Amino acid sequence: MTGAISNAFLADVERLADWIRIESALGTLYAHTGRPSYPPLVLFKMLLLEQWYGLSDPQCEDACRDRLSFRRFLGLSLTDAVPDETVLVRFRQRLADAGLMQRLLDWLNEQFEARGLIVKRGTLIDATVVKSARTAPPKQEGARDTSDPEATWQAMKDRPVHGFKVHIAADEAHTLVRAVSVTPAHVHDSVPANGLIQQDEQAVDADKAYDSRARADFLESLDIDNRILRRGRRNRPLSEADRAHNRRHSAIRAGIERVPGWFKAKNRMPRCRYLGVIANQVHAHVLAMAYNLRRAVNLMPPPLAATG
Repeated sequence: MTGAISNAFLADVERLADWIRIESALGTLYAHTGRPSYPPLVLFKMLLLEQWYGLSDPQCEDACRDRLSFRRFLGLSLTDAVPDETVLVRFRQRLADAGLMQRLLDWLNEQFEARGLIVKRGTLIDATVVKSARTAPPKQEGARDTSDPEATWQAMKDRPVHGFKVHIAADEAHTLVRAVSVTPAHVHDSVPANGLIQQDEQAVDADKAYDSRARADFLESLDIDNRILRRGRRNRPLSEADRAHNRRHSAIRAGIERVPGWFKAKNRMPRCRYLGVIANQVHAHVLAMAYNLRRAVNLMPPPLAATG
């Protein structure tokens, strides 16, 4: 998942996904009286290209002018104009304002479910801390503060991090992302967890940070198997049954670690690209869709062209 992308990859993605529903949804971002200069699907695909190839907006603009494979993926001829970086910035803001990103991810995942890539046997939940796009607040009193005002501190093993936390839910079978959420870094992993539970899975796996009586009751009420790793508490150490439970499920839970690993690899999200929770939420959803498409291409039996 982190290696070089072959020249055939974009053609495989184009054959794999049905873009009609996504294109229709993106069209609602613009009023009929203010039609966009560029098709919204072209702009959306440019955002995906940025994630796969580790590009900034200006780099993506330049690459789409020069690379024939990019133009083919976007559906642009050699004479068609390429959207510039300012168009991408405005488009990203429209996505943020519309609150459309989870629905786009859901619609894409419906296609993967139809192909047997999402089986709902279990949901894996995890969170990862990402540094803010800006420098952390200064330690010296009176120094100019240029930090992201929505970012917060999170204590880590080596040093504190000022930024945001990305919360991820992935299908157990092939670790395709089903939901993603962004919060300030200080928010405990467990806080948004119930919102990541899909309520159609057979089981939920997560590390000890998510273990609570309230969550156990919530999962029981949904008839979902609670495979969250158990943690000891004051005056209630882990029993041998708890330790056996943890040994049995820790390897399954660890499968989700590939997702934040890909999110943070080579220029995608080693630190946040944008300011504030909402802008980074949009980025996280684009990352999730780019990751799922890349993973789905790898999972589909060859030749992809023969299977659609």
